[in-house]
Amino acid sequence: MKSLFVFLFLALAALPVRAVDPRVVIVFGDSITAGSALPKDQQSQLWLRLVEARSEGKLKMMNEGKGGRPTDSLKEFDAMLQRQPKADLLVILLGTNDSRDITDQCVPKAVANERAMITKARDHFGKDLAVLLVGPTNIRKDALGPTKPIADQRDAKLRELGTAFEALAKETQCDFTSLYGVVPAASLAKDGVHPDPAGNEAIAQALLPKLLPTKP
Repeated sequence: MKSLFVFLFLALAALPVRAVDPRVVIVFGDSITAGSALPKDQQSQLWLRLVEARSEGKLKMMNEGKGGRPTDSLKEFDAMLQRQPKADLLVILLGTNDSRDITDQCVPKAVANERAMITKARDHFGKDLAVLLVGPTNIRKDALGPTKPIADQRDAKLRELGTAFEALAKETQCDFTSLYGVVPAASLAKDGVHPDPAGNEAIAQALLPKLLPTKP
């Protein structure tokens, strides 16, 4: 009998272990997601690439970023849905470009746009799709280019957008995190908006725990 148990143990131990499929994470964002402002020799330091590498095979990051994208990009969002056959988590990281609109309509419009994206994504991928809304990053006002004259108002809009997205996340049963204050001022010296490699490192450290699957 003992030899039978030994045989069965050895037989089971020899069976191949099925690898767990990585969590597919789609990030729909702007240039901070696309990495379009990073030089070619620094592309490997884009926060999405850092996150995927450090996940040790637990995450497959799908970069759906585009420079200059505001939340009012629903047609582009529809096109993204058609490109992507699968998602375990959708991350919406927008708002930086919306902050150029310093009118009272900026925040309500952005919230309506992100609410529409959540609905479209859950209609496409399934009603139980996990969604993470990310409040936009901080800016460096003294380093801004064309929008420097409205730096204070733009900064205020970024804060308002983060607060509004957090409320939207609660309303729609999404997760939320904010990147405001995460990027060091020194990492925004180029143009006040786009983080350098050190800034991408800070974003990666902030987002990785939010993206990893909670179940083994």
